[in-house]
Amino acid sequence: MSEDEKEKASLDSIQTTPVNFPKENGSRATSELTQLTHEQETFKNELGWLGKPFGGRKEKPGNISGLVIVACFLLLLVAYLKPPSEGLGMTFEQMFLGLISVVTLILGYLFGSNDRS
Repeated sequence: MSEDEKEKASLDSIQTTPVNFPKENGSRATSELTQLTHEQETFKNELGWLGKPFGGRKEKPGNISGLVIVACFLLLLVAYLKPPSEGLGMTFEQMFLGLISVVTLILGYLFGSNDRS
């Protein structure tokens, strides 16, 4: 390939160039592509709506913990924005201390657990 031909190749033309796999039956590239496609589809199906932001099946404790942390921060936001005259039965400081203790407990559980033997 000459220098002029190398300069003519743009990023757009490289990105849109199709990749041709060998067409012969039983080729390694075709079987690997089939296996990879199957694994990707299986993983997408395992995730579900909660798994997309928090991880897959192996991360169930992380999924639940993340959801509880998000709920705690939403409750804190509601308590902060709610006027004190409507009354929650406790002050914002009391609610803050209670919910933050739950958040720190969850974080301690997630990062303090040791799966390695």
